[in-house]
Amino acid sequence: MKKLKNIFAVLLTLAMVLGMSITTFAATNASYESDITVAGLSAQEEETVNLYAAITLNDDKNAWVVAEWAQPYIQLNDASKKYVITDAEGLSKAVPSGITPYEQKHAVGVTEVTFEDVPVGAYVITASGQKIVYLPMVAETYVENETYMQAENVKVIAKSSGYDVDKTADDHFVARGETVNFTVTTTFPSFSVPNSNDNSFKIIDTPTGLDITEVTSVTVGGTEVTEQCTTNKAVNGEFTINLSALIGTVNANAGKAVVVEYKAVVTADDGYENTANVYRNEKKVGHDGEEGFTGDITLTKYAEDETTVLEGAEFKLYKGTKEEKGEALYFVKTADGEYKLALSATETNATQILAATNGTLKVTGLDEGDYWFEETKAPEGYSINEDGAAATVAENTENPANVSVTTSLIDTKLMSLPGTGGIGTTIFTAAGCLTMIIAAGLLFVSRKKAK
Repeated sequence: MKKLKNIFAVLLTLAMVLGMSITTFAATNASYESDITVAGLSAQEEETVNLYAAITLNDDKNAWVVAEWAQPYIQLNDASKKYVITDAEGLSKAVPSGITPYEQKHAVGVTEVTFEDVPVGAYVITASGQKIVYLPMVAETYVENETYMQAENVKVIAKSSGYDVDKTADDHFVARGETVNFTVTTTFPSFSVPNSNDNSFKIIDTPTGLDITEVTSVTVGGTEVTEQCTTNKAVNGEFTINLSALIGTVNANAGKAVVVEYKAVVTADDGYENTANVYRNEKKVGHDGEEGFTGDITLTKYAEDETTVLEGAEFKLYKGTKEEKGEALYFVKTADGEYKLALSATETNATQILAATNGTLKVTGLDEGDYWFEETKAPEGYSINEDGAAATVAENTENPANVSVTTSLIDTKLMSLPGTGGIGTTIFTAAGCLTMIIAAGLLFVSRKKAK
């Protein structure tokens, strides 16, 4: 009997140890790896799919570690035992340019790829093909409500964004000589053989009425890469921004946002237009354009009857009102009575004196605002109108187009003695002189007789 009690005691002890071991076994053998499947890819071409680790476990598997580039979008608790993605959209776009992906796969003729045995955490996924670009995705493999750390398989659907090209300008109603800032946004494409010398990625702008002067910034995935790009301006003004050096050898930038900013001076007096064309391996895969417009003013010089047009007047034009104005603007003559706003005061043949022809003066290349004409020379026989002439150019925001404005100025004749049509004063002057001569003669005769 004593032996049986001992056996039961041993069995009970083993049962207790086994129970504790099961718990420990569960904790130590929790799943820390899972599969991430990206579906919705096009089977018509080859896509490159990149996986970037945003948050993973530390070596002891007891705390979360957030990648530096992902920290603004992920919040940890004090003990780093839990995390919350506070901005999934921002996280999906935050992968820096040039960073090596955790893993990369190529989908050829299939609609999905799977990353196997991926450590538990959160990941950003980018995908792009030769003709199709997909929106970035975020995949979380952490099972939040499990007692112990658990990973689960995840499937995300890729959504195509195409080779979108978006071009914007900071001003659409401009003056000749004004500097306009342009921004081109597109997506870095994927390449079947990334390390091929035949690969190229370029943005070519074809401007009309503009002179592109400077590229101020180029970013890929939010990382400044301006110094890694080259530019070239052709004789016809076509401007090329070459990003081929950023292709790399593993499609690390595929699917990332490309943002190019540059400046251009308006050279035309009737508006501008330009189109940004994106080329992958010398083939255009997207484009977008912008337009800008200008204003012009025509001044007519009238006599007091408001019908007779007067010839020979000259003017200066100011930006502002008569009471509030700066220096007179400079213009370049384009035809008799027609002038375009000068690029600067030093442009060849730039002048502040504007001569009307056949009673009219037209000035072009103006932006929106108030203008005031000062008459500096009146037509012959007329006085200068000190009031001058005002005009306002207003942008048409509903139906963008060039805007034409008219104004006028009336002069009065100089004062003169009126003619009455009588015989005048000449005869009376002569009669008076004759009378005086006769009187003097009589006086001389009378004195002679007296002597």
